[in-house]
Amino acid sequence: MTMAHSRVMLTNGTLPSAHLNRLCAAHPFTQQLDIVFPASDELERALTSLKPKYCKRHCTLVEFFDFASKSPGGNITAMPSTSECVDTWCIDPRGVLTLCISKSLYEQLGLIGKKLPFKGCPERYVIRIPVRQEIESVAVRAKQKAALKFWDELRENGSGKWEVLYCQADIMMQPGTSESHEAVVIVQPRICRSTDIHIPVPALALLPEESTEDWDERISDLFEWVGMACLGAQRLKANDRVNPYVAVYEVPAPSYIGDVTQITWATFLHQSFIKDALDTVISHLASATDNRAFVAMTRHGCCTSPVGAIPLSLAPDASFDAVRDPHLRVPEINAEDTGCLILGPGHNGNFVLAESIGQWDARWG
Repeated sequence: MTMAHSRVMLTNGTLPSAHLNRLCAAHPFTQQLDIVFPASDELERALTSLKPKYCKRHCTLVEFFDFASKSPGGNITAMPSTSECVDTWCIDPRGVLTLCISKSLYEQLGLIGKKLPFKGCPERYVIRIPVRQEIESVAVRAKQKAALKFWDELRENGSGKWEVLYCQADIMMQPGTSESHEAVVIVQPRICRSTDIHIPVPALALLPEESTEDWDERISDLFEWVGMACLGAQRLKANDRVNPYVAVYEVPAPSYIGDVTQITWATFLHQSFIKDALDTVISHLASATDNRAFVAMTRHGCCTSPVGAIPLSLAPDASFDAVRDPHLRVPEINAEDTGCLILGPGHNGNFVLAESIGQWDARWG
């Protein structure tokens, strides 16, 4: 299938920022976090001391639905580990099971849903089911569970049971097994240290007499450097001697030669860990004495989840909006759901956030 075109939105501001705090709460499904910064032993120790966890469970959808509805404290975030996108599902922290399924399966399940409105994509339908038992009547709940059981039965001779990855905010156990959690996994960070790298000295705010167009171009060059640093690009090495007729790259000016550290966590990351990592970075930059200090954080969303971002209320505590449903999107393994945040030094340091989503995502209309 052809990959949908992506769209980009830039946001800038100064710290402290309620927008950044809300950003973590609004994105419950993250598959990878990359943090890049000029080498700092202190920041590296602080970040690697964080221990994100997730749980794994091999079961039918009905079994997991029952488990989630009876779990003490609730607040489960879950999705299948499979890369299947045609018929898939997720449970977001609001306590809602969202199915995104093909037309044929939709007609067989017999539940009321909504057709995805996008042109040029396969015909898909979204069904939303509250997880909490007390919300639905006994008859409605029985019909919903019968539909989920029917889907499980269809899978018996094919894909079989689901391998479910999930996080529960108030039950972050130590590694091991229990009756309720088949396995609890601690996500180990991958650390990559690069030496003798051309490192830019970012000026994130609009400079005096600088046009918006010039600022956009300058910030775009900075995000390009972050992307190349995450890839470990040879072009950033001080001793790079590439043939100029083959490839030419200029590091954003001004720059200096130094060492860069990249830390990556991947698989299934709870939003509380993303917030902890952001708070750690902000705390480090607030006390930074080097005005060249900066940190870039890149969050990769789980594009195979039917839910990307959850609408938040206007309350300062970043609580979920109880009225609005999440914006519709097409789950696609090659879709786009990325946010890259660059933060500068100081208690009131500047930041720039670039978010990109796919064409078949209604978050921005």
